[in-house]
Amino acid sequence: ELASSSLRFGPGSTMEVGYDLASLKARRILLFVDPHVAKLPPFENVLCSIDQHVPKSYELDIYDQIRVEPDNESFQHANSYTTNQTTKHGHYDAIVALGGGSTIDTAKAANLYSCYPPNNFYDYVNPPLGKGLPVPGPLAPLIAIPTTAGTGSETTGVAIFDDTPTKSKTGIAHRRLKATLGIVDPDNIRSLTPSVAKYSGIDVLCHAMESYTAIPYNLRPS
Repeated sequence: ELASSSLRFGPGSTMEVGYDLASLKARRILLFVDPHVAKLPPFENVLCSIDQHVPKSYELDIYDQIRVEPDNESFQHANSYTTNQTTKHGHYDAIVALGGGSTIDTAKAANLYSCYPPNNFYDYVNPPLGKGLPVPGPLAPLIAIPTTAGTGSETTGVAIFDDTPTKSKTGIAHRRLKATLGIVDPDNIRSLTPSVAKYSGIDVLCHAMESYTAIPYNLRPS
């Protein structure tokens, strides 16, 4: 069975995120943003759209402590922030992730862990490092707005991170992690440096190759 997120494509489509949040009747909103992206036009466009279209009673929290290539510690920091805010002020009506795959994956994990806090961080993590427990129920709506091209995180139900203790890369995978909506705006990649643009292309190639070469962990030689 194949399933994917709903996608909207078009120049300037980032400015429509406020409409989407308004249609979700979102009042408490959490915005995840890469600290570098927070200095660029896409961030201002998101804030402007929210301010124009979401009723003035909205509450907006911003989390910008995203780590490039997230690890278990950066995931847990974002999870703790979101869970603490939820405990103090109630659940978020919607989450927006603006940035590359690192930002979107961090938002996915924080959404899950704040909605259904586990006994242990590794409970939801894929085997053999974790238990691979299924997501218990629906999560908060997530709108993913990529500012790079390559990871495709706005379309998948996977959140990838580096596990520092075991020096390995793993993740959390479940269809409920998928973004409710992915907004793919080509204007958001205008500010990419040449090196980032090139590596984004290499990222696409590597993911395609991995699809053919990856071996399930239980079939690998011990």
